[in-house]
Amino acid sequence: MKEININSVNHSELLSVCQPPVPVAVGVTKVMEADGVTGAVLDGKGGNQIQALLERNENPPEVLAGATLHRPMRTFSPISGVSKLLKNLYLCGGSAASVAMMQQLGVTFVINATTVTELTDTPLPAEDTRYLRIQVKDNREANLERYFHEVADLIEEESKAGGVVLVHCVAGISRSASLCLAYLMKYHRMSLKDAYNHIKDKRPQIRPNVSFVKQLMDYEQKLYGTRTVSMVYCHALDQELPDIYEPEFRTMEMLYQKFRRNIARR
Repeated sequence: MKEININSVNHSELLSVCQPPVPVAVGVTKVMEADGVTGAVLDGKGGNQIQALLERNENPPEVLAGATLHRPMRTFSPISGVSKLLKNLYLCGGSAASVAMMQQLGVTFVINATTVTELTDTPLPAEDTRYLRIQVKDNREANLERYFHEVADLIEEESKAGGVVLVHCVAGISRSASLCLAYLMKYHRMSLKDAYNHIKDKRPQIRPNVSFVKQLMDYEQKLYGTRTVSMVYCHALDQELPDIYEPEFRTMEMLYQKFRRNIARR
């Protein structure tokens, strides 16, 4: 098993253009710690109950593995639970990251975005499979942005070498999806909105927690000097949400407004 040591970079430097970086050397450390790091904090008055609704702790019911609101059940890849985002890039949850699946897809590099208390190390399909573990929690305090550059660079490096990358977290909904969004933004020059729509089409259940979306908004600003996603106020939840999530909460908002009108008539 090849393990990777990622050197730190200065994330205060803004990227005027997206030039491929110097490849990161293979080293001896496979774990990237996020302990003690504080990221963006949600605004609004929603509280823990609303945050729990939005984050879902990356553990939604199994029925969400193939469907979401307003979308039909679909098959996303020849293997259940695995979504093909690009020719050389796959996204899934931890339960789908099996040796048999990775051998079938020809996976050569695995990125595991979970803590050791959530999942054990991912079983690898071959001794020379590259492996990176990012220990970061899926909550509003976690700083995932600190890994966007490094992970994007490694995915691109592996893809250019003809390899196949599999990114997973617990359910393939928040952390791993956010890392894939950052990669599409940096190396495929997609806006955050376009990258989100692309992955959403391939894997409808993705829903990065609101803090991660804000970090991706900041990342887009650093990459391209603009933002294609904005925060909008949801009256039903009494909280700001990314506008890309608005379709999913439209019904809730309509019911809330109907309730308000009924109250006003009394």
